[in-house]
Amino acid sequence: MLSTVEGFKSVVLDQLAEGVIVADADGRIISVNRAAEELHGRVRLDVLPDGYSESYALLTMDDLPYPPDDLPLARAVLKGESVVDVPWKIRRPDGSVIIAVGTARPVRNAAGDQIGSVLTMRDDTLRVRAEQELLEAVRIKDALLFEVNHRVRNSLQIVSSILALPLKRVQDDLARETLALTQQRIEVISTIHRSLYELGKHDEVDCIALLPELCKDVIETCSVHGAVGFICETRGELVLPVSKATSVCLAVTELITNACKHAYQGRTRGGVRLLLDGATDQVLIRVEDDGVGMRTVSGKSEHRGIGMILVDSLAKSLAADISIDSGPSGTCFTIAFTKPGPVPDLSHALVTNRHNKDV
Repeated sequence: MLSTVEGFKSVVLDQLAEGVIVADADGRIISVNRAAEELHGRVRLDVLPDGYSESYALLTMDDLPYPPDDLPLARAVLKGESVVDVPWKIRRPDGSVIIAVGTARPVRNAAGDQIGSVLTMRDDTLRVRAEQELLEAVRIKDALLFEVNHRVRNSLQIVSSILALPLKRVQDDLARETLALTQQRIEVISTIHRSLYELGKHDEVDCIALLPELCKDVIETCSVHGAVGFICETRGELVLPVSKATSVCLAVTELITNACKHAYQGRTRGGVRLLLDGATDQVLIRVEDDGVGMRTVSGKSEHRGIGMILVDSLAKSLAADISIDSGPSGTCFTIAFTKPGPVPDLSHALVTNRHNKDV
């Protein structure tokens, strides 16, 4: 009768799609079902824990011989641990290597005594290889995007240099100013692309890290002998997609430039204050000066130069509200917009989706 029951259990185990290996209380392997035999390409019974790794040609994910005491089944046998979803490699007799994922648990009787252990496993080779191929594709894509940003920055630098050539020869003041401001705007975009490959990113810009330095450069260029001071206050984080960050950086540097050019007419000194507030979902950017003020009509500048037209256009691209508060003690521009959601990690999503399908 006992042999009939054991034979029935063996038949049932052989019908399972997962590999199953059973060990007795001493850790000696007493049963290997058909799926486990196919995974390993061999069957070895009466093997104790210190022989699991060698007998079944088990390897770590780094292709090293798997330390016998660290194997999931050995841990269940020797330490009574439950080890869930641990990967390892199996080298079959034909030389092929597959990746297995397994779970080992101790088996206890009604009194709580450990009477054996069981290991279940499945072939995870296709999923892991697909994941590795996807990650490699993402790595190559990132490398190409970094190279593109590097080349874009170099190209912009060339354009900036071309614009700089006629500056010394142009006699008309308005033309010279226009060329200089165009060159400055190109430099801003160039700096953004430089930050992408220097910081190891290709789709997001940390405006709080980048903008203060940009503004300092603008003020040093526009003000004479450090006549305009600069203070920047930051709150929270302001990491934006490249297109949004470009609009923000151009708008802010344009406002800083306007302050340096127009706010201190008839004065020798002044100061500009920048607030970058990304602490909430509502981004708040404020550019203030303590200059002579400006005339406004319905909350907008009465003077509609190219700079303000550009700022309004950039604000529209951000879906931002822009307001002006100006008086004899200075001018304050406020830009407010809803912070965009994070850029989705498509590679992680694809890997997760593959894993869920396999499970």
